[in-house]
Amino acid sequence: MAKRLGNTIQLDEDYPIQWQQRNSIPSMNLKRYILDGVISGEELLWIYHRLLETPLWTLSRTSTGPGRNMIPFMGFPGLGIETRGEVHNEFLSGYFRSLIFRVKHQLKKDYSAQIPSEVKRIHVGGKSSFSRTKFHSDSKDESDWTILGFLNPVWNAKDGGEFYLDKEKIEYKAGRFVVFPSYIEHDGGYVVNESLSYWRVAANIILTKPEK
Repeated sequence: MAKRLGNTIQLDEDYPIQWQQRNSIPSMNLKRYILDGVISGEELLWIYHRLLETPLWTLSRTSTGPGRNMIPFMGFPGLGIETRGEVHNEFLSGYFRSLIFRVKHQLKKDYSAQIPSEVKRIHVGGKSSFSRTKFHSDSKDESDWTILGFLNPVWNAKDGGEFYLDKEKIEYKAGRFVVFPSYIEHDGGYVVNESLSYWRVAANIILTKPEK
């Protein structure tokens, strides 16, 4: 829970406990892949600013559905690029589809693994120290896969922002991609630096098998 003190919102001291408890036992045989080096630093700098300068961001996105009744600033800005065949931004849709091919190529090269190609969703979220989410899954369909891309050109691990996949803690690194089955519960983006002057930005891409 959270409470307001003057013009600020203070979280209960035990807020991160749900993550600590999940991280207390290592996940065994968890099917997930971590890819670094898919995007160069120069490209990260370009796409980061291009995303932030794109219209159509919403300011009250949540990980678990509509957040109309939540405390202000507890959600996070979100940018929908493509949703179930509806393209909201053609340029960024093309860019991220190209990125999917690069991720799949490196996934096959590094892990001899393959994932579906059909896009179900491409969304981008920005988080600050005020943003709060809960453990959730991206899809109940066990054939769906999520590509989570960390798009900040620079990031200091001391500022937080880590990602939790079930019981595993994965450090937020500039340009890192985490690929995992969409049904696995996850959460992330707990930024601890309240004076951080830029957003923690991540792309969430869900891939599915084509309909027969």
